[in-house]
Amino acid sequence: MNVEQGFKSVGACGFYQAFLFLCIGISGIPMACQMVLMVFVGATPPLKSSERGKMEPVGMQTIVDEWNLRGDRAYIVDTLQSIFMVGVLLGNILIGQLSDKYGRKPVYFRVFLGLIIVSFLTSFSNDWRIFGALRFFAGFCQGGVVLVGFVLAQELVGSSVWPITGSILPAIFSIGIIVLSFLASVFTNWRHLCIVTSVPAFVLLFPYWIVPESPRWLYSQGKVAAAEEVLHYLARKNGRSSSTVASIVLEKRKEEKKSNKNGYSIRDLFSSKNLARRTLIMGYTWFVCSFTYYGLTMSAKDLAESLYVSVALSGVVELPAIVLCGALLNRTWAGRRRSLIGFAICVGIFSISIMFLPDASKTTTTKTALALGGKLAISAAFALVYIYASELFPTVVRNVGMGTSSMCARIGGILAPYVHLLTALGSAAPYALYGALSILAAIMTFALPETLNQPVPDTLEDITDDSTRISKPKIKLNKRGKDLGDKEELLNSSENDEFINA
Repeated sequence: MNVEQGFKSVGACGFYQAFLFLCIGISGIPMACQMVLMVFVGATPPLKSSERGKMEPVGMQTIVDEWNLRGDRAYIVDTLQSIFMVGVLLGNILIGQLSDKYGRKPVYFRVFLGLIIVSFLTSFSNDWRIFGALRFFAGFCQGGVVLVGFVLAQELVGSSVWPITGSILPAIFSIGIIVLSFLASVFTNWRHLCIVTSVPAFVLLFPYWIVPESPRWLYSQGKVAAAEEVLHYLARKNGRSSSTVASIVLEKRKEEKKSNKNGYSIRDLFSSKNLARRTLIMGYTWFVCSFTYYGLTMSAKDLAESLYVSVALSGVVELPAIVLCGALLNRTWAGRRRSLIGFAICVGIFSISIMFLPDASKTTTTKTALALGGKLAISAAFALVYIYASELFPTVVRNVGMGTSSMCARIGGILAPYVHLLTALGSAAPYALYGALSILAAIMTFALPETLNQPVPDTLEDITDDSTRISKPKIKLNKRGKDLGDKEELLNSSENDEFINA
């Protein structure tokens, strides 16, 4: 029995696993607050003449007026957001590899603690340079927490429910954007907003004492006994009978000598032609998703007169996107690849359509509808690539692979604050760029394999030869795409055993 088969005994997602998943997933709320914080902290409030004849900001107290970042110094605000994204990028690279070497759990909780502390200290900045330095370290921690948290949450449940759990995590992030909009409307001083978006997150550190290490990671390291112990723990907490608990016995890994004792690096993602293809296409797709997503999010202020309503609206529209994503993932006629292609094409259509509006000043409602349609589609695509990438990369390099993809996404996030400069060429120029990049991503995705109802790869060897790639085991499906292999014992040969997920 391997880990995936062990989850069938434990339960793909029992009550206790769902509880653990929620303990980790709820961190998406403070993550969203940190990621979108600059929309409010760096906002440019309107000015009005005071009784003394001086121009003073109305309503909000942001870093713009405190440090005089208007006019020819306005670029500093965009730079501060880019600095944060640079931190996220480096965190994806370094912290992702640390979790592959030292484990998901210890890295996740320690880095999360660092994020909370640095985010809190940001509220005491007395200069934009100090603020930028602290935001860089906050981004560094955030990059690790988002990546490792996603992988840990997914690896505590069976792969059969990954499409569902993988859709829930982005939905929590979207709720975080709505929560941030509400908090910003109440705490209009940017220092107070930094405090209320960081300190309460300390509560989310308490699950450290109940969340176990990923059994998949333990098994991939050759720590079979430890992985089995975690599965026994989950089975007992799920209320499984003693006979079921006793039956969980993992086999020794055949490739134990090749286990990840020395760690894997980005170089291993290019160890074969097929793995390199997945790495490059996923990297570009994540770049497009992040670039377009944050570009549309930062321009959300144009959707309504109130900044708070605009940002909340951009968060609300993501929720049906997540539902749509989850509804399509398990359909045999859609799956991962076709769904991603469809969403990318929709982003292109919505974005490019804005170019053909006759007069933006007279078609505000139409432009808003198209922009929200693009935000909905890119949100669904962004949620999907997390799930798709986790199934494309083998367990031994899953964090490295997703970390590299996320690194490409952060490059998009770094560039996104400056997209508004293209409006000098025309108000629709940024949308034209979003559309063109998304259409190209859709075309490139055709070169990827479908992973629906296919075993998740464990080792690098599982996907070395694409002529017998992992997406071709003889699994029969019903009309809804459910696996009938358990009834027909289709994966009973020793050859197929090589491809069963750990």
